[in-house]
Amino acid sequence: MKEFDEFRFNRLEERAWRLTRELEAMNIIDKIIDILNEDDGAMIPRPASEEDIAQCQKELIELGLEPLPQGYIDFLKKNNGIAWNGIVFYSTDQVTGADNPDGFRLMDLVTMNDDFNDRYELDEKVLLGRADEDYYTYNIETKRYEALELESREAWEEFDSFADLFYFTVGGRLGLYDKGGK
Repeated sequence: MKEFDEFRFNRLEERAWRLTRELEAMNIIDKIIDILNEDDGAMIPRPASEEDIAQCQKELIELGLEPLPQGYIDFLKKNNGIAWNGIVFYSTDQVTGADNPDGFRLMDLVTMNDDFNDRYELDEKVLLGRADEDYYTYNIETKRYEALELESREAWEEFDSFADLFYFTVGGRLGLYDKGGK
């Protein structure tokens, strides 16, 4: 019989807790997307394919930019970006509305990150989206998602997962997010 290894048990318990948290977080995104699907003003493109994501990653790396974090890749596999009520999370490719091809264009991650990096030289950040006065990024050094103030580009809020950032951003605009009680 194997001896009880408390350290190993604690690591397994922590991994199980983290996996449970990730599943709950993705369910939160799914629930918010279900709400937004009822709004004609929401642009929610088809899921990104493995090929779409691989091409996007390849182009980012070829430009000397950082690849996408796994949390955002998981989001793209279900929703290839989103635009709603002034909030935009970028897609693997540019998307226009089928009913208005000359109207709003959901921009792609490669173009937006190339422009963001050229303009601000924030090599440690992957730009994921923006809204009003904020950029939404992933900081590769801290491995955290961030809400950056548009002008200063200083982080004013940080998150452990993309789902937490999404809930804060989109859920907040829907009135679902309560900072005190979350």
